[in-house]
Amino acid sequence: MIGQRGPDAAEQVLKHQIQRQCEADRAVLMSAQPFTARLLMQLSVVAVVDDRLPTAGTDGDTIFVNAEFMTRRSDADRRFILAHEVWHCALGHHARQFGRHPHDWNRACDYEVNGILRDELQHCPDDALYHRRYLGLSAELIYADLRQYPHRRERGHVLDEHAINVAFAASGSVIDPDFSPQPVTPESARAWQQRLVATAQQHQRQQGQLPGHLHALVERLRQPQVPWQKVLANHIQRNLTGNRQWLQPSRRHLHRGLYLPSQRSQTLSVAVAIDTSGSCQQVLPYFLSELSGMLGACDRVALDVIEFDSRITQRRTLNEGQLHELNHWQCQGGGGSDICPVFDMLANSPPNVLVALTDGLIKAPQHSPNYPVIWCLTANHRAPVLWGEALSMEGSPVSALAGSHRNTTLSNGRYVDLDASGDMRRV
Repeated sequence: MIGQRGPDAAEQVLKHQIQRQCEADRAVLMSAQPFTARLLMQLSVVAVVDDRLPTAGTDGDTIFVNAEFMTRRSDADRRFILAHEVWHCALGHHARQFGRHPHDWNRACDYEVNGILRDELQHCPDDALYHRRYLGLSAELIYADLRQYPHRRERGHVLDEHAINVAFAASGSVIDPDFSPQPVTPESARAWQQRLVATAQQHQRQQGQLPGHLHALVERLRQPQVPWQKVLANHIQRNLTGNRQWLQPSRRHLHRGLYLPSQRSQTLSVAVAIDTSGSCQQVLPYFLSELSGMLGACDRVALDVIEFDSRITQRRTLNEGQLHELNHWQCQGGGGSDICPVFDMLANSPPNVLVALTDGLIKAPQHSPNYPVIWCLTANHRAPVLWGEALSMEGSPVSALAGSHRNTTLSNGRYVDLDASGDMRRV
């Protein structure tokens, strides 16, 4: 466009100065806050002078900072802003908006990040969004509160650009060729959550336990929330009686003159349907945690893992000896939400039980199959149909760290409460 220009000589000098300062800030954070710094090292930092980026922003691969904006900030503010961008990536905020109002969603994301960083860095810029009422809550819960109580307009504003618009540039704008963000994809959001868990494991090996607030955050990704040992035990008792069957005599006892019946080894066949549709992209690490929980629940279980969005996207078989494969698991999908193809696939070889990991926002058959179905749902969501059993995943991002409500199941239209030990009680 006529009148646009690139950074002049003085602005180029400022860019180089801020670039060096940001590199030094990373080194300081590595010493003071190694966990956040390790995450920061996985991003490039590029200083720019560009009117399309008045503050800072990230595309998941690079942090872009406006040099003029950063030069007005204190050393502590500058480090806070860099860490702020990292935690937007680590928490997958780019993939969690799902049609929410951009203004309130951006504020909710900043409240979530700034609450974490105030504990982590012992600092928060005076003009940043922060309130004690939102500590430990997910952006989803904060957003719901902001929408319910619109009068809560705290002092402060978002520190960065959550949706970088590289297309708009008015006449006379400064356009920096170094400002070249890439489109954010669901795959990059999933990769960042895997990096968060991997970095936590590295930190614990080298430097011990994470601070309490970070430990709780990471554990929500790593640990299954459903007591699968108790849940699957009901189906094991129903399907695998363990009774001796009159087969050929067991050869192990022949030398003793005993002719005892052999005991056939049986395995519980569990089909697991993982919803990889667009609305579930952010919770996929939680689904994989539940998958790990099922594998570790007993020593006689084989999982037929079927991923789906509007179609079957991937199918694999796992047993208890393959837990390590979950560390490198890559889900496919990102489209619509229809579990009917899963039931069609299982029609000719029905499992002992089907577990569907989903948010419930899916198309499902109106009639139940001739095998048990467990709907394992993200918190605050309901099963898509009235048949089957429904388990609520406490601790998924929808419920965050609220912790005030209990897991419930719905069996044949009736609710079942899971007490603190994971035992089911009719209510």
